[in-house]
Amino acid sequence: MRNLIIIVISIIVLVGGYFMFSKKPAMDGANTQVNEMSGNETGTMNTGQDKTTTGATTTTSTEVSAGTTTGTPTTVTIDVAGGNYYFKPGTITVHKGDTVKINFKNDGGMHDFKIDEFGVATKKIGSGQSDTVSFVADKAGSFEYYCSIGSHRQMGMKGMLIVE
Repeated sequence: MRNLIIIVISIIVLVGGYFMFSKKPAMDGANTQVNEMSGNETGTMNTGQDKTTTGATTTTSTEVSAGTTTGTPTTVTIDVAGGNYYFKPGTITVHKGDTVKINFKNDGGMHDFKIDEFGVATKKIGSGQSDTVSFVADKAGSFEYYCSIGSHRQMGMKGMLIVE
């Protein structure tokens, strides 16, 4: 009798193990679908790496578009967050002639925000602090913004300002 119980338990364990390891979990399919459907969206004044989940679609926004399409210069205010080796948003788009106001908030560490071509530089600030700089985007093109502290720029703490 004891041998029969051991055989039945062994069969149950083997069959259960087979089904556990031969099938993918139900969530794998859903995650794959979400990842395949993900993409970057650019919207006016989207800030940061905010993730919005609707149904099975995840969208990530790392770009900010600002200004007007009428050619009339405007004042554009953009909130930029910086932390250990990132800026959010990663891309900012404005129009030539716009006055750009950058509100830089440090999410962690010691950082600053610089754009050499426009002479823009915040103070070096610590975690939780903020600084604001303004400039006129008087040249068209793509310009890198970055953190000038240590090797932060080389470690990926940079983004792109596009002036159209």
